[in-house]
Amino acid sequence: MKYVGIQTQIWRNNRNTAILLCTFPLLMLGMVLGSIAMLDWIGFFCWEGRCDAGLQATTLHWPVIWEIFYAVAPYVLAITAIWFIIAYFANVSIIRHATHARPLERKENLRVYNIVENLCIAGGIEMPKINIVNDSSLNAFASGIDINSYTITLTTGIIDKLDDAELSAVVGHELTHIKNRDTRLMVVCIVFVGIFSMLMHGIFQILGSMSHTPRRSSRKSNGGGIIIVLLVVLLWSIVGYFFSSLTRLAISRKREYVADAGGAELCGDPLALASALRKISDDPGLGNVNRSDIAQLYVIHPDEESDNDMGLKGWVAKANILFCTHPDTPERIKLLEQF
Repeated sequence: MKYVGIQTQIWRNNRNTAILLCTFPLLMLGMVLGSIAMLDWIGFFCWEGRCDAGLQATTLHWPVIWEIFYAVAPYVLAITAIWFIIAYFANVSIIRHATHARPLERKENLRVYNIVENLCIAGGIEMPKINIVNDSSLNAFASGIDINSYTITLTTGIIDKLDDAELSAVVGHELTHIKNRDTRLMVVCIVFVGIFSMLMHGIFQILGSMSHTPRRSSRKSNGGGIIIVLLVVLLWSIVGYFFSSLTRLAISRKREYVADAGGAELCGDPLALASALRKISDDPGLGNVNRSDIAQLYVIHPDEESDNDMGLKGWVAKANILFCTHPDTPERIKLLEQF
């Protein structure tokens, strides 16, 4: 694996964040335009009296499409921007609530504080907040978007079951995520994918409600039109979710390799991190969180570790890794042992 310096990785993450911030509105507008075009192609706007006489379905009427697009686009962008801003700045609270994490006081565990402080001094990193999750399994993750919100979260299991060298290596891994601005980049990815996910979930809920709600005959035509609109938007939401998810997954896998190298360099003991990953892979835990977007922050993803245990081989393993947020744990350990 080609070595990537810390400053290079920070620059790449800042660049990728800027690209995502520019690309996502374009993707949303493309989804809106595609939905309007598909509705026009199936004749929806003609049925609603929006087309001139003689126009038929299976034909795109671009004056009508652009007229509707220009009217709808500002509202779509405004709603998306408000949603993004709220989710972006509330991400630490959302993650803490989902994982049931709480602040760890210095007097509660001086050992953990000393490990974090020593590594921060060695790496020239400002001290992040430290949270703890009461879970006997082993896992850890970093979160936050700036110095005021950067946080390292550890389970009670990883604190109790790893020795000082192994715990230092895991903390070094998470501090590298913070130093490289990985956490901010992943928050942007999580929010973008979450918008498509919530949109799909909302449409499914509406369609489910409509299927169980009796309608009068006079409203059947309107109800049918609404269902068509929802189905078209749902289709484009699925497309957007798929491509944004692949982007998120590719970014997430790469950052883990870099964080492993940075953590090993920071603690000065790559074999300690390899040993820690072996122990964590046996019991990654945090399954009660049940949030795949948050699980991608973990040092090892519990569900993906189950896939590794299945012993997938050949093209099946290669296809599976495309949908994973973390690289294969044995491969990570192998690279660390060669560090």
